[in-house]
Amino acid sequence: MAVSALRKLAAAAPVSFFAAEGEGGRECIEDLALSSDVEWVASPRHASILLVVGRIRAADRDALKRVHDQLPQPRATLCWRSDADLTGALSLDAAADPQEALRSLYRDLLFGTRVSDPPWLPDEPPAPWRGLGDHGQGGKGMMGGTPYGRPMPMPPQPDIRDGLNLDPYTARFGPFLPLLPPGLVLELTLQGDVVQSATVIRPPYAPGTALSEPFQRALTEPVMIATLERLRAGHHLRRVAQILALLQLSARAERCRRMAHAVEAGEGADIAGLRRTLRRSGALRAIPMGLGRVTGADAAALGGVVQRAAGKPADARADQAPYQALGFEPVVQGAGTARARVAQWLAEAAQSLALVRAAGDATIQNTALESPCGRVSLDEPRPASTPNLAQRLPGLEWGQALLLLASFDSAALIRMLPVAEDKDNGNTTNVAGGE
Repeated sequence: MAVSALRKLAAAAPVSFFAAEGEGGRECIEDLALSSDVEWVASPRHASILLVVGRIRAADRDALKRVHDQLPQPRATLCWRSDADLTGALSLDAAADPQEALRSLYRDLLFGTRVSDPPWLPDEPPAPWRGLGDHGQGGKGMMGGTPYGRPMPMPPQPDIRDGLNLDPYTARFGPFLPLLPPGLVLELTLQGDVVQSATVIRPPYAPGTALSEPFQRALTEPVMIATLERLRAGHHLRRVAQILALLQLSARAERCRRMAHAVEAGEGADIAGLRRTLRRSGALRAIPMGLGRVTGADAAALGGVVQRAAGKPADARADQAPYQALGFEPVVQGAGTARARVAQWLAEAAQSLALVRAAGDATIQNTALESPCGRVSLDEPRPASTPNLAQRLPGLEWGQALLLLASFDSAALIRMLPVAEDKDNGNTTNVAGGE
């Protein structure tokens, strides 16, 4: 009887889920997490349900299985807006209510009416080593071998920050680590919390269809300016929210996400008040000065917010009559740093809402447009790539590296990332799908 009462209490608690974010999944998950009935947790070990949202690349399926098997029993999998065909998973139509589905699935697990998911991977070590070598440690000599699939700690060089001989740790991070852009897979060598080397294994997912489709459509047919500017403001606020979350300012991050959701739904938002709050609290000063500086040719190649944050007023809207009639002029920053890009997102979000109020029913159709992630057009070639991001990460502390990555949108990151050959080098780890 006591157990039954405890189950009823547990069933009334928020449903904890870990999100495996596929292409176009981040915005859906952020909006779902605004509900008090669910809890979006940062580790699969703290979740009852694995929520798979958006299209999952074939190359990420093994990582998804590793994430699934980290969930404690009892556990279940729910696919929402996803084409993933997963063993034993419950599929949810895009129009269905995910909150109700999560609640129902959670109750079924608690009361035993649904069987817990079995493991999706065999229960065996990723790199067999037991009993091998002179001392059963997996290799030759006292310090040889790869126990648990990792070499014994043998610092090849001092830490590049302070010269200490800390043990190096090489692992793959992503594609489902919430701290990273969705889909991004990095192989990092860390000594302490400092990045010694970085290699890009797979790029992040491209911007979702809900964001890009109206801008692509406006290349060939009239679309309301207010629609485009609401999407721009929502996108920029979501990017600021990710930065604030990394700075451990969770309440302000949620405020940004709620504003983004409201703006995209056609409501208003006090972005000026948000900017004042952040300025007075000094929140953005927590971003190290000079971090992630991109200027000159690199900023021009990336375009969009990156270029305007570096001081160049390059914006396709400035040359278009419908925007000129609204008195549009590009806003710019100057430093070209991560902090400047966040300030640019906030300034452009406020500007977009002002354009929404002024535009009314005005429409635009043009062969070149300024999307939230940069210029899109029918006839212009894609800007030249600037594969320098992996070179910028070494020497940064872990937290600084995360802020640097979050200061670019996914489209800019894709242009900055030279993708290495995706092959297993024997290093394994369970870091939100890391290999």
